[in-house]
Amino acid sequence: MTTTYLARRQPGFALTRREKVTRWIAVILGFCLVAALVSAGILLYIRYPSALGKLDVVTTPPGAEIWLDGRRVGTSPCTIERVGFGLHTLRAAHAGFLLAEREILVESGEQPEAVSFVLQPIKADPPPARTSGSAPTERIAEFMQRAAEAFQRGDWVTPANDNALYYADAVLLIQPDNEPARAMRTRVQNALVRQAELAAGRGDLATAQSTYHLLLNRFPSDERSQAGITRIADLIDANRGQATRFLALAEAAFAAGRYLDPPHNNAYFYLSQVLAHERGHPQAQALRAEVRRRVQAQAEAWVEEGALEQAVGEYRRLARLFPEDRTLLYRAGQLERQRMADRSLAVSAVSVPAVRQTPGTRSETTGTLRFSATGLVFAAPRGAESLSLATEDIAGWRLLRNELAVTTTTGAVYRFTGRDLKHGVTLWQTLRRAPRPASPPSEQESSHTPTTNPNEFTRRQQPTPTPDGQTHRFPQ
Repeated sequence: MTTTYLARRQPGFALTRREKVTRWIAVILGFCLVAALVSAGILLYIRYPSALGKLDVVTTPPGAEIWLDGRRVGTSPCTIERVGFGLHTLRAAHAGFLLAEREILVESGEQPEAVSFVLQPIKADPPPARTSGSAPTERIAEFMQRAAEAFQRGDWVTPANDNALYYADAVLLIQPDNEPARAMRTRVQNALVRQAELAAGRGDLATAQSTYHLLLNRFPSDERSQAGITRIADLIDANRGQATRFLALAEAAFAAGRYLDPPHNNAYFYLSQVLAHERGHPQAQALRAEVRRRVQAQAEAWVEEGALEQAVGEYRRLARLFPEDRTLLYRAGQLERQRMADRSLAVSAVSVPAVRQTPGTRSETTGTLRFSATGLVFAAPRGAESLSLATEDIAGWRLLRNELAVTTTTGAVYRFTGRDLKHGVTLWQTLRRAPRPASPPSEQESSHTPTTNPNEFTRRQQPTPTPDGQTHRFPQ
């Protein structure tokens, strides 16, 4: 008889094996998830070393209150941690000193951005004999006048240190209860709100967004700015796919030379829309920088032509559109001072100290070089070394640092050196371009004016290259 033993499988064994398989699957999936997170973290660390930046702020003198985007962050010297990338507004306020303001562009990098302020003291007027401790009325009047001028030309909150809000705050620092200064702050606030609302109404989301951010930075208690920022952010999210279209329009406008004009149909306008939809877009940022360079080159061309008023206006506009570039406002001020100096000049000529280098020899003669509309005159203590060059006999000139080389129509080259030659050449250009009233020459002038045939006049107008190959000739 054969006995058959049937082995019955225990149900508990099958259940344990299923649990083990499930457990191993969970372990593997968890390992994959951790590996993915670590890989993503490494990638983000490589591409973006830090999502926030730092600012090291120092002031002269120290002890000033530091404000970042309308929020007090400490007393100088101080380090501001966890500052987001992008454009921010820093202010330094110190008792007895003028308010200082600066636009700071925080970019990626491990090293903190160093910012320094040199505060200017308030020049208080001497108190009257009867009342002591009176406010510096002359200084307040000057600041209010500048605030009104800045508001009139549209410089409400930019450029830094030269806008209506800046001057109004400077007055309030001197006299906290000054009503005209408070009224100016309200005017600026209302103007910004209106600008943001108009921009949002016509679909210019970039201008609306930047204006609302300015409002929030300068007027933190303004509830309209926070509501506007939220509304514009929702509109940008709803139109996220428009960045590519705006970039194509920007490139077309740039190729056509429409850098800043006409309004709402230029490269800068379209690039602002791109950056509003996709902050940090590399192609848009590069093209935006090129727009600035092209417009700045045009402004410098106006400087060369003597159109200083146009150049100042263009530089001021650039300073408003590109507040991160501090050199633009500095250049505008430099040209404005030059323009005012030219306006206040009551004479039609200027003489500057110069040294004449005699052609063919190494000898030098010290004297003065006079620039006027009629030409150049070099006067030496001894009359034998003097030189007179009429404008029509000058074919070209070259100014390199402190040396001026003048080439005549006959090919002769005269060289002068001196520290003030640039000022003389600038005036010389202005006088040559200034229109002169047509008047019949006097008998004495007619008797001394040589006759010139048309062929000889044409020959004189041909420029002769200077030694470096560059020539400058004034229009006749």
